[in-house]
Parts: sequence; structure tokens; C-alpha cells
Amino acid sequence: MGRLALAAALLLTACRPAPEPTAAQTENPYAKLAQLPDWSGVWEIDWRNERGSPRPPLMKLIPEYQAQVEEFRKRQQQGENLQSDAANCVPPGLPGIMSQPYPIEFLYQPDKVVMLTEAYMQYRHIWTDGRAHPEDPDPAFLGHSTGRWEGDTLVVETVGLNPQNPLDARQAPGVRPSEQFRITERIRRIDADYIEIQTTLADPKVLAEPFTSSIFYRHLDDEIREYICLENNRDGADEKGRPSMRLE
Repeated sequence: MGRLALAAALLLTACRPAPEPTAAQTENPYAKLAQLPDWSGVWEIDWRNERGSPRPPLMKLIPEYQAQVEEFRKRQQQGENLQSDAANCVPPGLPGIMSQPYPIEFLYQPDKVVMLTEAYMQYRHIWTDGRAHPEDPDPAFLGHSTGRWEGDTLVVETVGLNPQNPLDARQAPGVRPSEQFRITERIRRIDADYIEIQTTLADPKVLAEPFTSSIFYRHLDDEIREYICLENNRDGADEKGRPSMRLE
């Protein structure tokens, strides 16, 4: 092509109007958030059990880890001071952070749901943009979470959890998960007053079978407040060295 022809072609290209943007390009990503279930406000665990929820099932551990639980409880009965890491302001991580007696709040963004937890001032990023988990995630107290919407239910998969996290402080005290620990949560609003979070713990090295339980959160007329664990923190113990709230 000669120089004059090339210049003419470039001039025509420059003068040609740009194509109209597609609907996907012009759509406000925040507009889609209005179509999601309304989880606005603050939510707190139904500690008074006003819904009359059944007791959770028993966790089934591999014998080696069941023996750890029995040994831990035996040491407790003998008066040994077996404080949890929380005594030194270490956050409980997942799943423990979700059973703390403090409110939570959900914030929607186009690519994620952010969950704020008053306890330890923790926050979770639940990525909803279709990304995969990292192949080799850095261990974290809250792990790496991805989510997808199934109707009005947010299904959350979490991996990469810090092995320092307790597996379950109530049913399996003294037991920590392996690197294969995986948590699945199904979160949905069941009526005007309650959200249900159904949680399944899976760890083939520790659990004999996956463990599923549900927690109900009730709507709370309040707000997330500041939580500073280290401010005036005390590791209290009674005269036998057992955990206590007596701080003198």
C-alpha cells in the first residue's frame, strides 16, 4: 500500500465513530446488588434459643483425635490451667469466630460479600466473582473464602485455614485441624427476624465423617462496636489455676 493510501485509510479509521458500548459494558455493577436477599442491619446469635433449635449432633473424630479430647478433659478435671489461645488475644479463627457472642454484619460489593465480626474486629472477604482458591494458599485464621449464590442462599467454601485454629472448642477441645481442613457454609435469611448459617466441617485426617451444624442469628437493633482485646486484658485464673473471670 502506498503512503497516500495508507494515510487515507488511517484518516478514515480515526474519523469512524466508536462502536456503541454493549449493555454489559454500561451496566452499573452495583445495580445487581439490589437483586440479592436483604441482609441489612446487624445480627446476633440466638443465645436465648427463642426458635427452639435442636442441639447439634455429636462430632465423630478419628480415634487418635478422640483420645486427644479425652486426655484434654482429664487434665482439666485435674485442675490444670488449659487456657485457650484467646487468653492472649489470638483470634479464634474459623469456625470459632462464627460462634462468638458478638454481632456480625454483611456488606455487599459487586465481586464479594464482606462479613464484619465485632469479636476481635475481624472481617471476611467472600469472593463471589467466580475466582478459584489459590493452589497453595497462605494459611490464615479466616482462610480463603469463595462464594456463589444459589437462589437466596450464599454458599461459601473456605480453605487455607491456619492449623493453629481450634477445630471445635466445645466438642473437640485440644484438637486442631490438618492442612486438609475445609469449611462449607450455607447462609440464608429464613424470615424477617432470623438468618441461618449451616456449617459443614470436613477434614479426612481428623474427622471420621463431615460434621454439620446450624447457628441461628436474630436481627439486632444495634451496631458493630469497637473491640480491643489487648486493652486491659487479663488472663484470669482461680486458686487452682483454672480459667476464671476473677481479675483481682
